Amino acid sequence: LSSQRTAGAIQNAFESSFGPLLSKLPDNKSEIFQSLSPTTLHYYLEEQDSVKSPSWKRRMHRFQPSVEVERVEELNEALILSELSYADSVEEVREGLNALYRDGSSSSSSFSLSNSSRPHWELLFCDTQSRPNQPSHFLAIQKNSSKYDDALHILMVVRGTKSMSDLITDAMMEATDYEIPVPGNDNNGSSIRGKAHSGMIQSGQYLVQRHKKLLSTLLKLSNKQKIEVTLIGHSLGAGAATIAAMEWNSKAYLRRQRQQKNDDSSSTRDNTNDDDVEAYNIPISAHVVGFGCPALLSEQLSRSTRDYVTTVIADADFIPRMSGATLVNLLLDLRKLDYRKQAERDVEQALRELQTRFTGYSSSSSDNGSEKNSLPFNIDDDDIKKVMNFVHSGLEKVIPSSTPSPSAFPPGQEQNEIDEGSNTDGGRKENWEERMKPVLFPPGTCIHFYRDGSGIDGTYVPCTFFNEIDVARTMVNDHLISSGYRRIFLNLMRDFHRDDHFSFESNKMNDSTSK
Repeated sequence: LSSQRTAGAIQNAFESSFGPLLSKLPDNKSEIFQSLSPTTLHYYLEEQDSVKSPSWKRRMHRFQPSVEVERVEELNEALILSELSYADSVEEVREGLNALYRDGSSSSSSFSLSNSSRPHWELLFCDTQSRPNQPSHFLAIQKNSSKYDDALHILMVVRGTKSMSDLITDAMMEATDYEIPVPGNDNNGSSIRGKAHSGMIQSGQYLVQRHKKLLSTLLKLSNKQKIEVTLIGHSLGAGAATIAAMEWNSKAYLRRQRQQKNDDSSSTRDNTNDDDVEAYNIPISAHVVGFGCPALLSEQLSRSTRDYVTTVIADADFIPRMSGATLVNLLLDLRKLDYRKQAERDVEQALRELQTRFTGYSSSSSDNGSEKNSLPFNIDDDDIKKVMNFVHSGLEKVIPSSTPSPSAFPPGQEQNEIDEGSNTDGGRKENWEERMKPVLFPPGTCIHFYRDGSGIDGTYVPCTFFNEIDVARTMVNDHLISSGYRRIFLNLMRDFHRDDHFSFESNKMNDSTSK
């Protein structure tokens, strides 16, 4: 019964997210979803392989600034912590934190986490169970901070998708209104309004509300002046962490604004809930390191977080590129794909191979390159021609010649709404296949690590760089920690040091905490 309810909740979330988008498509939506056939996906992947080659990737990153190798060390440390959030028990999390910073002179890595200058964290809170819009996470406090430091340092690590409850949050990808206050040139401040992932908004706000009293108590007991929160997350966790940081930093700004004015202005009160006043009295600043964060914010909101949010994206990772608009665009691309020539090529290739194997002589069966065929039939060129005529006719029925070319729409021209279009070819609508404009993008400063043909490279790219889904053979593996981010970091550092045995300390973590 519980599984049925969860499945129903996921279905409702998807319908809420995609309903408005699909309503703009023609009545015969079934034709679009038929394009998800294995054959179409096979040839679309082949086409994407030929287009988005390593040379294409190099060209797309040509004018983007490179990532410093020292930054990779820092990101790897954050990746270790994000992986730890997938542990199954509180004890595993506690042991993992202790193991990360335990003195380990045996480490062969020049970037060992045992360095005493690294922060050492003590577990404060851990919830390994997630609920819809209430992600699993843990909190830790820095043990080795200087007594002269006026800040209390808190670590929050938010888990990504691991349970059915997390899938409900993921499915709520509807772009809903979201607003944060920011300083203005006149010091009076203003607000940035945009769109954000509905499920992530609720998850991030939950994290803020959940620990409001705990953080206030810790600050009072510590005799510190402020709290600095480091948030780390992977996948869903990165999105929820980003919203939480935006909430905390906007509250911190409103608090400073109150202090400057020394007055509870009505404009500030408009942005403050009565049950949230205590949160504004806690001086908190937050910054985020996220891996594979979902398409989360509209462009202007994303740019507004560049000073405190870093989003790392591994090559073809599909989650940061996936929103309602990009999914519909992918369906449209699949619908427009004309793979007749490729299909005929493959059928003819198979027939020629049969002809070689079963007719006359086989070219691969003996030392002298030939062997007499013992089968009672032959396949000649006329037979192949007849079969290809049948194949051609069948493909014409499956893929009509009137299917619009992907290049029919002017380059760079997009629109939010899909026009009904004109009826041609027995009622087929042509203009409705115009692409939709993506609304949501990954947040903050985006770092893209990609395979450049000879190794791994990384550059800083704008959030709009991820405005379509890259259909690639590694698009799923690239999103995972073990087969994606950890492997990319490791290969990059091995190439940099020219040491095939280079290993991060993360390689010594228990595989049970891996995603």
